[in-house]
Amino acid sequence: MTAEFETDPQSSDLHRRLQSFLADQTTMTLSSVTDEGNPHSCDLFYAHTSKHAFYFLSDPKTLHSQNIARMPRVSVTIHGLSRGWEDIRGVQMEGVAMRVSEPVERYHAFALYANKYRFIKQWLTSVDTLGVMFEGLGVIELYRFSPQWLRFIDNSLGFGHKDEINISTGS
Repeated sequence: MTAEFETDPQSSDLHRRLQSFLADQTTMTLSSVTDEGNPHSCDLFYAHTSKHAFYFLSDPKTLHSQNIARMPRVSVTIHGLSRGWEDIRGVQMEGVAMRVSEPVERYHAFALYANKYRFIKQWLTSVDTLGVMFEGLGVIELYRFSPQWLRFIDNSLGFGHKDEINISTGS
């Protein structure tokens, strides 16, 4: 996807608008499926990379974390505050979520997350504190959501304006 954005001026504008929108937001709604086949959604703080990796922290005992461990296919939405139809902007995504175990990725993702949410340092002082039991918090682990498809809705460009990206192919 990035290579396409670098060579196509229209895609470069889309990439810039999308990254700006995502940087301005803090919360994503992650939807997973329970053992019984029921939908389950939760709101999570996220930090993201320009290559569309979305990182979040969660207790492995939560329902959404257990759902992810069993069935990693999930959907995510991110939206800003809207007071009228022309203000509606948001991202809808489908992809895969999983716990991050690779040490280098854990280190970089934790730094990215802690830089965006500085308050987290009062509990998690370093990447080494992930997976440790904390009184009042439980165990906190790092997860990554990797979208395979994305739709960016931006009514500031016209009612119903949307761009869709198949991330696995870049189209």
